[in-house]
Amino acid sequence: MHISRTAKESLKLAAALVTVYAIAMSINWEKPFWGGFAVIVCSQANLGQSLNRAILWMLGTLFAMLGGWIIVALFPQDRWLFMIALSIWVSACVYFIQRSRYQYFWITCGYVILMLWDATGGDLSISYEEGILRVQESLLGIVVYGLFAVLVWPNCSSGELQKASAQLLDSHRIFAASCFSRLKNKEKLKINPEKRVDLLKVDARLRSSISDASSDSYEVWESRKQWDHFGSRATAVTQSLLKLEESLALSSNLGISNFLVGVNDYVEDMQRRFDGIKKGVANSELVDTVEEKAIFADIEKIKGISTFDTAALSVTRRSLNDLEVESRSLIDSVNDIKNLGDSYSKFPAERGAHWFGFFMPDPDRLANVVRVLVGIWIAYLAYLFVPDMLGGLLVVLLITIIAILAAMSPQIKLFETCFYTILVCLMSAPLYFFVMPKLHGFYSLGVMIFIWTFVISYFAVRVFGPQSMIRTLVLIFPQIVFNFNNYQEYSFAVYTNYLFVLAIIFCILAVSRNIPFSSHPERNFKNNIDRFLNSAACLVLEGDIPDYKKQSIFYRVYILYHLNIVSISHKNVLYWKDGIDEKCIRGMSGDQIARIVDLLMLISNQVQILYRIDKCKMNLIATKRMLREAFIWRCLAGKIFFYLSGKKRNIHIDALRRGYRRIFERANVDVSELMELRACSKESKEGVSNFLYFLGVAHCINNYLAEFFRLSESVDWECFCEEKCL
Repeated sequence: MHISRTAKESLKLAAALVTVYAIAMSINWEKPFWGGFAVIVCSQANLGQSLNRAILWMLGTLFAMLGGWIIVALFPQDRWLFMIALSIWVSACVYFIQRSRYQYFWITCGYVILMLWDATGGDLSISYEEGILRVQESLLGIVVYGLFAVLVWPNCSSGELQKASAQLLDSHRIFAASCFSRLKNKEKLKINPEKRVDLLKVDARLRSSISDASSDSYEVWESRKQWDHFGSRATAVTQSLLKLEESLALSSNLGISNFLVGVNDYVEDMQRRFDGIKKGVANSELVDTVEEKAIFADIEKIKGISTFDTAALSVTRRSLNDLEVESRSLIDSVNDIKNLGDSYSKFPAERGAHWFGFFMPDPDRLANVVRVLVGIWIAYLAYLFVPDMLGGLLVVLLITIIAILAAMSPQIKLFETCFYTILVCLMSAPLYFFVMPKLHGFYSLGVMIFIWTFVISYFAVRVFGPQSMIRTLVLIFPQIVFNFNNYQEYSFAVYTNYLFVLAIIFCILAVSRNIPFSSHPERNFKNNIDRFLNSAACLVLEGDIPDYKKQSIFYRVYILYHLNIVSISHKNVLYWKDGIDEKCIRGMSGDQIARIVDLLMLISNQVQILYRIDKCKMNLIATKRMLREAFIWRCLAGKIFFYLSGKKRNIHIDALRRGYRRIFERANVDVSELMELRACSKESKEGVSNFLYFLGVAHCINNYLAEFFRLSESVDWECFCEEKCL
């Protein structure tokens, strides 16, 4: 009989939960719930994810215990200083969660310290004993579920890794073939937003699969550095393909093969490379190494076309050469997996980029920190000043847990989460009042736990997915209501108190999640767009800032902040877009939303290229008039970015558009003048090429800005940003 994967995972979860309760109650633990809690949070879609969570859970618990004991030792008598120190600890955890590769470690660090506080009932003098007990209970849940995950229907991630690798490499090949076919046929290439998003999703799936397989597959673990490098190189190829598509959208109708030397041989060689890489990964074989295949320009033919077309060709040539370099690096990374090579040592910047994003300030991350702290302090003050408040410290603990989980998924609908959680708790009432009091012994109780957990888990996974926050909450809260132990008591007052506690928690969260600003997806979608446009304006203008100002440490941090915003903007905007219910919005259609997201990605790529041109201090050689026009273009582009971001609305947009046209009309002269400068020396040759590349990037930004302006003017932003229900 065939059993679906969802049913198998639900059966494993139910069996592990029953086993944990049986062991905990047999040794007379007072709170077996925490062992069951560990089982629920560690149960994931595959073995690698489960083991990752289990390891991070234990490390986070130990780290939180150490931090908690230090805070208790520093502030044993002053509850306000103690709470401030606790808030600082939770704030750091919430901030690092949102850009860390080990999110569950920081989640556990954030709430376990409050879990210990709740377990002591506010009496910190017994925190050591309670901490040891919590570690034992958590370890029991982790070990039991780990054994079930490994021994019963193990769902190892190595197969998923092979599928994800093959799918991404096949997507690379198809995407590249689409670009190359348009290049050969001299057809105007149109950017396809759906294919771009699909390619990015497949790329993200590979990185996740590498992390999971490193935990549950010995072979992958032994070559984890090589697999990580393969994932990084595959991402670099993905980005190169996306940028190639952008450049071909400008120049594909020119007949590139007529102006660039060796295009046909390049295309055939690249297609062989993509086919070889896919076969090498699929069959675990070495891929034949290849030689450099650079593209050069035919100067004599280029002299007969305009500056604009020359700039577009320059951007396309560099995109083709970048793809060639990244494909060779990808081949090396594939061969490294087979023979455990060390080509990853040539790319030390990959680690630096991770830490750059990890520590750089981000308004969304800071806002989530504020939301968590507001929720904690509202609950804490209510606990102090409301006599006999329902739930007591449990309210503080559960608000912290839910708020931290919501920080990872801020677009989640709070009302929907509250509704389903309370619904499942109400469904547990017949069991609590009519079934459990009549059960005799643990065997009958175990059967009830098994059936209940399997049914809830199965339908929650089918409806919300295995990693959904709602799925976790609807499994956890009934466990709190049931409160399984050896001294089982049944009380209508206790049951209703738990429901009221749940309602109080969501009421406090409804207030806190809108501080310091609204958490509605529509508003945050627009806020992230405005933030991106503002940061893009600052980077576009950065190239014309005097050198003496650039030496300031504050200015460097200022630029790095804006670079971080631009680099993560597409993910943030796409993240909030997923929370928008297109059936309920007004003022913007689904197609308009999708096009805005894609345009932001296109602009982001080009602005980052422009920043790298400025950072590398490329030698730009052109006539004084053209250099002057480039300076004016930066000023006007920055003003339009500011205008679209909602700032400086006193600027007359029609005047800016006319200025745009004048600048590029004046620049659209015969390219022979530049070619004469190019022939002067080797340095001037490189300088003219760099200027054409800069002009092509500027032309891309100009086109995307013009389309974004037209699209933005056609959208009713005020209607779109109206607040809906939670």
